[in-house]
Amino acid sequence: MTTRHTSPKADDEGTAPSDRDGGDTVSEPAVGADAPGVEAPHTLDAPDPLNPPDAPAVDAPAGIGATPGSPAAGGAQRPLAVLALLALIASALVGGNAFGLRDRIFGSALPKALPPAVSRAAGVPGSGATPNPALAPTTTGGAAANTVLRSEPWWQSVVDLQGSGQATEPAFAVDPNAIQWRVTWTCQTGHLTVRAAGRARPVVDAACPGKGLGYATQTGSQIVQVSDDGPWQLHVDQQVDVPLVEPPTAAMTAPGTRPVLTGSLYKIDQSGSGSVTVYRLADGSYALRLDQFFVSPNIDLEIRFSPLPAPHSTDQYTSSSPSDVVAPLDITAGSLNFAVPAGIDPTRYHSVVVWCPLVQSAYAAATLAPAK
Repeated sequence: MTTRHTSPKADDEGTAPSDRDGGDTVSEPAVGADAPGVEAPHTLDAPDPLNPPDAPAVDAPAGIGATPGSPAAGGAQRPLAVLALLALIASALVGGNAFGLRDRIFGSALPKALPPAVSRAAGVPGSGATPNPALAPTTTGGAAANTVLRSEPWWQSVVDLQGSGQATEPAFAVDPNAIQWRVTWTCQTGHLTVRAAGRARPVVDAACPGKGLGYATQTGSQIVQVSDDGPWQLHVDQQVDVPLVEPPTAAMTAPGTRPVLTGSLYKIDQSGSGSVTVYRLADGSYALRLDQFFVSPNIDLEIRFSPLPAPHSTDQYTSSSPSDVVAPLDITAGSLNFAVPAGIDPTRYHSVVVWCPLVQSAYAAATLAPAK
């Protein structure tokens, strides 16, 4: 079917499209909203990314989005500044250990300051037992100040006990700071049992004849009960790690005694400090004293005389002429006295070396020079 068509409006040149095309125009059926009786399909409007829909207004928290320098920004930054200042003050107080705060919170990295020992024999206050008289100090020195310095743990004599059959011995004291204590025992017949009050298991439980060691860890006052069929001997030691500050022996200060060699300890493989003095005693023998001495703790150390004037390495020390052992060094801090073995003439040597045979290491040394 042909419909009447109304020519569209002419373009700018005044020519209608139908005139340019040169022929009748057939119109297309109407589609969409313009078509009679046809409803236009429903479509969702796509959001415009450049003009998003308005969001509901939300009040921002105080200070957020505030312009720097505005009252709102200053109110938010003020609490943070106060917290930062408090954290800085707390860090300074704890880091500097003011009022002992760091030690109270985290514990101390240093051991507790303790008085040093003054003898290889411990006192036995308030008891009928007596320490080994052979190890008692020959002179008394002034009280040494408490120290945090620690030695290789060493055994300090406490008391000698002996008897026969059954006995309850007088109380003896084990230092509150002792690591442990031990009983060195010997017996001849029967069966030896040594019990300490408050301890379920016996310290010693052994057949006789024999000898051996028994250990315990309780500190303070100790009462031991001994049971045997025959005679027995007990020697009690306590293990401590405080320095030993011995006064010079009586022989070192006697008339006719004189210092002949002196030196200062220096590090080789381990830390070492203190002074060395060699004495020629009135009877012609020699003694060696270490004052304010410290060397890195280890077991089985030795004091040796070396022909080298100043060894500075283990290789140098071991490649020299043989050295002579003066004494084992079981205590590694304090002021200590040693007898030089008979037959060793210290004046033939030029240095003292702290030697560890266990690991073949020269810990420290001191060059010896004539005493002034």
